[in-house]
Amino acid sequence: MASKARSLPSDIECENVCGAYSDFKKATTPDQRDKALVAFLNAHPFVQKKTPQVLDYEKHSIEITGFRLEIFKFRKWLNSKRGRPYKSVAGGMSDDGLYTVSPMLRELMPRGLHRIIVTSKGGGKGGGGGGGTKRITRIFKGIPKFSGLVASDEDEESNASAAIFFYDGKTINDAGGFYTTAKSNGENAKLGCLVADEIPYLVAGSKNTCMVWPAEQPVEKYVPADNPSVPAQFICLLYSNWFLGLSKEQRSLFVSEMSQKYGTIMAEINTPWYEHIVPINSLYMECYSVLDLRGRPVHPKDAFTFFKSFGIDQIHPTMSAPVPPKRKKPISPGELEDVLNKESHKNRIRASGGYKLDGKKYIGHVYFKQHTIQELEGVVNEIRDMPNTEGAVLYLTDAKSDAVSVTLRHRT
Repeated sequence: MASKARSLPSDIECENVCGAYSDFKKATTPDQRDKALVAFLNAHPFVQKKTPQVLDYEKHSIEITGFRLEIFKFRKWLNSKRGRPYKSVAGGMSDDGLYTVSPMLRELMPRGLHRIIVTSKGGGKGGGGGGGTKRITRIFKGIPKFSGLVASDEDEESNASAAIFFYDGKTINDAGGFYTTAKSNGENAKLGCLVADEIPYLVAGSKNTCMVWPAEQPVEKYVPADNPSVPAQFICLLYSNWFLGLSKEQRSLFVSEMSQKYGTIMAEINTPWYEHIVPINSLYMECYSVLDLRGRPVHPKDAFTFFKSFGIDQIHPTMSAPVPPKRKKPISPGELEDVLNKESHKNRIRASGGYKLDGKKYIGHVYFKQHTIQELEGVVNEIRDMPNTEGAVLYLTDAKSDAVSVTLRHRT
């Protein structure tokens, strides 16, 4: 932690919160770390524990519990007599503002977090008793909150850019280089995997959702993609379709890597019915980072090598997304609804059984480029002037260990 921002008072981040944070920092195993993390989240007054969801499969019962920031409660506290002095420090009543006044939350509560508890039926492998997994717990994490280089880089009002968060107490002077990656044009998506009793399950969702299903089964068997307002359905559809398209050997290797070495693949789902800065003409998902088992981004070089090894290729050749071609003739008012339903893919979503994929590649990765730290100012200025982009994410890397020390966001 290295934030100069004034931290929340001790009566808010109480003894239980600080004690759990201390336990987290002292933990020497993933299980100890996960247990302390859940205790921290349960104790923090500005974190909400959602109602658990229980999934029932042939060999296992799976309980999923989501955690999210209590922004409404934080806003109410900032407007109270006790919280008012922290209003100017936070800079805004948003999650960025809360992260600014709570370095502990910024470190331990990423953009999306779910606890998954898998319980075996009948005592383990095969369901016949006598060994195997009885109960395992996994934490499914999103990427840590980005900081902006300047206030205009933030997507919410806050002072987050004045309290840039570097890992392990490092500073900008420790950075030897950085990578720029294009900020995808869609909605938050995260992909993972877990194994219980030698049965692999895929895990996926948006920032505040999480779904788990048997990896060797198409997800449509359990959750159809039939609601355009639920991005997680389409995230799962594309992920399941991609995984089942791998060879048996590739699937086995992917499950091994994602259950033992890595924690989460970060991506964004681009959908024709949700448009952002640049119009989206097709359904696809762009991967941009891989998180380690602690929940931190691995070195971009390792992430993009990992993507390539599983056939996940770069989608756009430059930082800017291509502009859709102009129409040859204008749309008449009478044609508007039919064209909208067709080009937004809503007709395909409304079809019986939900959205059906047509066999093409739906998953790729974002544009990326490596730079020396001396190029930082020039590259940022270049990005600021770039058209047809939602911005960029910069990953600063350590000069000595070549490990990621911080993530910064720049929005155009």
